[in-house]
Amino acid sequence: MSLSTKTTPQIKAVIFDLDGTLLDTESLSCRAVIDAFELTNAPLKPAIRSQLKQDGDLLPWELKQRILGLRGSEWVPITLGYAQEKWDWVGHENGLDWRDGWQSRRNNKDTQESETRERIIITFIEAWERRLGSLCEQVVACPGALELVRALSEHGDLPLAVATSSRSEGVRKKRIKHEEMFQFFEHVVTGDDKNVRNGKPAPDIFLEAARRLNVHPSECIVFEDSLQGAIAGKAAGCVTIAVPDKRMEKEAFIDHSDHVIPSMWHFEGKKWGIDVDMSNHSIDN
Repeated sequence: MSLSTKTTPQIKAVIFDLDGTLLDTESLSCRAVIDAFELTNAPLKPAIRSQLKQDGDLLPWELKQRILGLRGSEWVPITLGYAQEKWDWVGHENGLDWRDGWQSRRNNKDTQESETRERIIITFIEAWERRLGSLCEQVVACPGALELVRALSEHGDLPLAVATSSRSEGVRKKRIKHEEMFQFFEHVVTGDDKNVRNGKPAPDIFLEAARRLNVHPSECIVFEDSLQGAIAGKAAGCVTIAVPDKRMEKEAFIDHSDHVIPSMWHFEGKKWGIDVDMSNHSIDN
């Protein structure tokens, strides 16, 4: 699905999102989020936990699509609020309200409340990261990801980078069994990088990746699976190719992407002057 009618830019570099784009971490991430409730001594009710287990330890799509591509400091409050609203989750011992709109209801002068919220968010993120780290041996590459990265690297004059909302420690664990892929990246920019002030959908992380590659953002292709990431890519001025989750409505990307493809196996680089056509690979895709 081609969405742009503008003059085709000259592409000099390629930037990839990580989770859900290069590595199929999303199902494991869901499981780690669910387990983090218990790991932070605020477990879900048995009936809810049982239902989630029956659903394959996946988060409900109405929640998952809201948090895709966000940094932990952003998706944790959304998740806790969803748990309170939909799962009748009691919360932590302090009984803080995390439901939508909590920011407008809190007492901004109460520094103790702010500190407590920050502590809960950090504790939840760390529990999620530890659990996800223990599951990392199960992480597999997304369809066609390794093959596309290798093909682009063989192009000769296209430096590659990763720009991910994940923190550096999480990335370190996820890449352990995927060095065959990561060897091709000149830079990996993470969500906790000191130069990335704002998370997606802000453009900061892609601007930083382009800066490190010494290429203007308009001369970069960005591959993203999340809507928040696609918005960030376009805001940075990059050519943005969306590879959405199969559950995501493709129409949602029309205003935020230059092109939408079902998987990496469907990338055809000719449009951007790149001599890489994944459809030529002899594989059932």
